[in-house]
Amino acid sequence: AVVVGAGPAGLTAAIFAAERGARVALLEMGDRIGGAMLINRGQLSGAGTALQAERGIVDTPQDHYDDAMRLSRGTANAEFLDLAVRLQGPFIDWLMDNGFEMEVDMPRTIHGHEAYAVERTYWGREDGISILKVLAPMTDRHVAAGRIDLLLNTEAQTLLTENGRVTGLETRDGRRLFGASVVLASGGYAANPELFARLHEGATLWSGSYEHSTGKGIEMAEAVGGAVVLAETFL
Repeated sequence: AVVVGAGPAGLTAAIFAAERGARVALLEMGDRIGGAMLINRGQLSGAGTALQAERGIVDTPQDHYDDAMRLSRGTANAEFLDLAVRLQGPFIDWLMDNGFEMEVDMPRTIHGHEAYAVERTYWGREDGISILKVLAPMTDRHVAAGRIDLLLNTEAQTLLTENGRVTGLETRDGRRLFGASVVLASGGYAANPELFARLHEGATLWSGSYEHSTGKGIEMAEAVGGAVVLAETFL
């Protein structure tokens, strides 16, 4: 397998693929892993967690779904939201089982957006770095065992196809990597004003994004026939 991007999505994809026996090439255009976790708060929301149960908070994925639909005024994508709320609570429990250093008195209510009906937001003592401190040792173990080839300072350039199927990619320096699966986990595009303007004509970009959020994965996918869907919901 080939995974593009060593942020939260790319690291988890590579880790779980390696745990299931895959050999993974993990590309990162920066000089260290972590992606947006290096700069963001790392806030998570999830229902039905062990931490909620300890505090007597009754919450379910359906409650989370209904609350998120309320906050979005019904504009959230139902299929994506349903998948997310079913996985988020177990993911938070998984982080805790693997040594995540949670901030005290979690979960809490936050007011960066209209508040949830119950306390279901969490973050670590070191914000996004707390998540990275769980994922990095797992990645390191797979690298040491030869299951993950970590390629830092390596930029994916072009997807390779055969008979209409993506079979691998070529890097900016001309290296070709092939895999049964190619995962584009290279993040967003808020560091690419030109791409933002094309996808959101007339909108203003207020970006505090990670510097490598260039949208390269989107551009690579578009070049071989892919398309951005639901772009109108990104703002």
